[in-house]
Amino acid sequence: MTTTLTTAGTPAAVATASPRALTGLGLAVLLVAYLPVNMTFGSVNLLAPAITADLGVAAAGGQLVLSAYTTTFAATLVVAGRLGDRYGRRRMLAVGLAAFAVLSVLAAFAPTLPLLVALRAGLGVAAGLFTPQVLSTIQSTAPDRLRALGVTLFTAVSGVATIAGQALAGAVAGMAGEHLGWREVQAVTGAIAVAALLALRTVPESRSSAPLALDLRGATLLAAGLLLLVVPLTLGASAGWPPALLGMLAAAGGVLALFARSQRSAERRGELPVVPPSVLRARVVRGGLVMTLLFFTGYGAFLYEFSALAQGALGADAWGTVVLLLGFGGAFVATALATPAIERRTGRWTMTGAAVAQAAVLGGLAVVVGSGHGGTTAALQPLLMALGAAQALMYGPVLRTVLSRTPTWAAGVAGGLFTTLQQLGLGLGVAVLGGLFQSAAAGAGDAGEGLPHGFVVAVVVQAGLALAFAALAARIARAR
Repeated sequence: MTTTLTTAGTPAAVATASPRALTGLGLAVLLVAYLPVNMTFGSVNLLAPAITADLGVAAAGGQLVLSAYTTTFAATLVVAGRLGDRYGRRRMLAVGLAAFAVLSVLAAFAPTLPLLVALRAGLGVAAGLFTPQVLSTIQSTAPDRLRALGVTLFTAVSGVATIAGQALAGAVAGMAGEHLGWREVQAVTGAIAVAALLALRTVPESRSSAPLALDLRGATLLAAGLLLLVVPLTLGASAGWPPALLGMLAAAGGVLALFARSQRSAERRGELPVVPPSVLRARVVRGGLVMTLLFFTGYGAFLYEFSALAQGALGADAWGTVVLLLGFGGAFVATALATPAIERRTGRWTMTGAAVAQAAVLGGLAVVVGSGHGGTTAALQPLLMALGAAQALMYGPVLRTVLSRTPTWAAGVAGGLFTTLQQLGLGLGVAVLGGLFQSAAAGAGDAGEGLPHGFVVAVVVQAGLALAFAALAARIARAR
């Protein structure tokens, strides 16, 4: 069945099934199912130096391992939500979790970089398949009180999972050694997926009785365009920008232009494409999605850069890096849980103030690391905690802004776009700002001098992204 749009841009018929209600136990299982998504990013982020050393490749290889996951993840998300609507959200959860578990174990035994990158790309597809089903199931089956709690906990788990992945990586690397540890961590994240899979019977099945068209042509063009964009951005600087990579960038522009044209054409025909232009015409939604991309580009880059700085210049091992980031993660989670209460006091200017604070904290980190005082935990910890709190006050509100200001019929589309841009931002952050960090570090001398210099350059750029976020947030606040 294909859902068409009326001339007003809303579905001609929207009907939903009446699934059994989600319980607290079912919500817990959904949150456990979501844990491996960001855990695998956080763990590999921390152990990227160990992976490149173990496989005998340059730093760009580690960036590619990270970006392969986030890029295919982003590309899969645009159609995965519709697969859940059509074939059943719990069914897609089961398929995605099973594939994630198998591919995680295979990645643990990958002997070469090309095979590891391919398996990580497959992991991104698997994670992209089941991730939209988590939030969609909460929104469609939870009672009102549990739904509000579920969205809040979903936001908190996003931060918890990344830091938990790093803590897991640090602990395992401390016991097994970094070179074996990164392989064991892959298997552990797969085991978490298996645990969630075995408990899925506590989650109600749900689907839409008027599922949207899949728009496989649009999804394929978007996936191809993203891959053609991220791969050269990841490898270009270290490879000296050979003609093949420049050609991929040019091809990315062409493919993404074709994608935009196909979306406009599909909507003119009365269909609902994967990225409906009519949804993007809403200023608040469009601004919120751009803010999402800005936020996660900086977030992904910072975790990558700080892990490399701590292990390469500050003398920390994997676990020592985790200890440095515990304050950041703890502040993020605590603030995320307290965000509703904080917003009642700060109102519509919450995101603006938080983004300005983030820019200031990043500037402080640049000063501390650039002055040579970054080697002391006492100097870094207060700034890292302040950064975690500021980012939590940006992330949660921007998610609610996108969802609350989207037409009801397009809520699933907007949620999918939010998660897509989240993962694309993580990949671009590692590829672009991570590449800037590595290039600036390489041009400034050995690791002891070069990495701090690269970190300073990169976080100054990230402070600029935070100020751009603040400007958009202020614009949205004035529009309310």
